[in-house]
Amino acid sequence: MNKKELRQELLKRRRDMDRNYREKTCEMIYNNLISCPEVDNAEIVLTYISTDIEVDTIRFIETMLKKGKTVAVPRCEGKNMRFIRITGLDSLVKGAFGIPEPTGNDEVTDFDNSVCITPALSFDRRGYRLGYGGGYYDRFSEKYSGISIGICFDSFMGEIPREEFDRPVKIIITEKETLYIKK
Repeated sequence: MNKKELRQELLKRRRDMDRNYREKTCEMIYNNLISCPEVDNAEIVLTYISTDIEVDTIRFIETMLKKGKTVAVPRCEGKNMRFIRITGLDSLVKGAFGIPEPTGNDEVTDFDNSVCITPALSFDRRGYRLGYGGGYYDRFSEKYSGISIGICFDSFMGEIPREEFDRPVKIIITEKETLYIKK
């Protein structure tokens, strides 16, 4: 199965997920994420704004802001993605692809002591991801020097096709485990 076919299959499975199961699973992933030492020690947290088929990040963002961390979320501009600092969820408006994006211009470009929470439809156990097909995170990861953390429902972990430009994350967190990827 190629990436496009697998992406379509996984999108359907995500849309068909039982709501109660999804909420319970997101709660477990949240707990694993906030107890991850790399997240706790980071000063800067780059994270996506979740849609209704993704692992929820809203509560995580609120928790990180309450802890006084710098939180930045993506804004897509053409083929590129910039991370813009936010101070609350009220500063977001619908942007590219109908996903909320920040209105400000306080771009985070220094990634020292940061983590990047990375979305995907699926991860494999080597840290490679199957995204949504835009390549935004692949292009960003080429220049990102911090710790990339993939969050994913355990039932969506599996074998995925890889290409030369794909970059693995360093940690994957599911409801069942925190997996450190060895190089």
